[in-house]
Amino acid sequence: MKNFKNKLQVFFKILICASFSTIQTNIVESKAQMIANVSDATLGIESVGSPSLRVLKLKRTVYVGECPGVRNKPTSGYFVDYETPVQPGYAVVMQNFTRGLNPNKPPTVKKDYDAGRASDKIKFKLSGKSLKSGYLAMQPGVNPIKYQIIDETDRKDKKLIKSGVFMLEVKFDDTVYTRNKEYSSESGSYYCPFW
Repeated sequence: MKNFKNKLQVFFKILICASFSTIQTNIVESKAQMIANVSDATLGIESVGSPSLRVLKLKRTVYVGECPGVRNKPTSGYFVDYETPVQPGYAVVMQNFTRGLNPNKPPTVKKDYDAGRASDKIKFKLSGKSLKSGYLAMQPGVNPIKYQIIDETDRKDKKLIKSGVFMLEVKFDDTVYTRNKEYSSESGSYYCPFW
């Protein structure tokens, strides 16, 4: 009987510890979500058709039928930080540190942050590598973006105004077309069109 009571006490201790650990984890996760939601309202990427500064919608054409395929299209947006307004001589540098992209030389874009209420236009494109100047490579899902707002008024003495990381989720706005094989009278065979 004593052995049974001891085992029962150990069982209840484990049960209580496991329950407390789950409650503590949920509290930490909900605090992280609250911080993300507060940040969501103050900085990120502003783009057409996006419901949030933390969501970037890329247009995508999806082909179904005998010749299936996908064509991703670039989109554009603007970096905004409502707590740090634009000023003459300011620039913003953004780097994408998403898994799968080169960690030693992450995709980077630098834009002026000196007029209006946002940065100059930034072009975004789905890619696994750094792209030509003006484009920032993205991956599907959540992309951690490191940003730096820099005062370049004095080119010899640049000053860091603000820096941080925000999560930018890449979602797709799909347009679906049926693409079937077409007959070529010249070759006498069927082929998949490239459109």
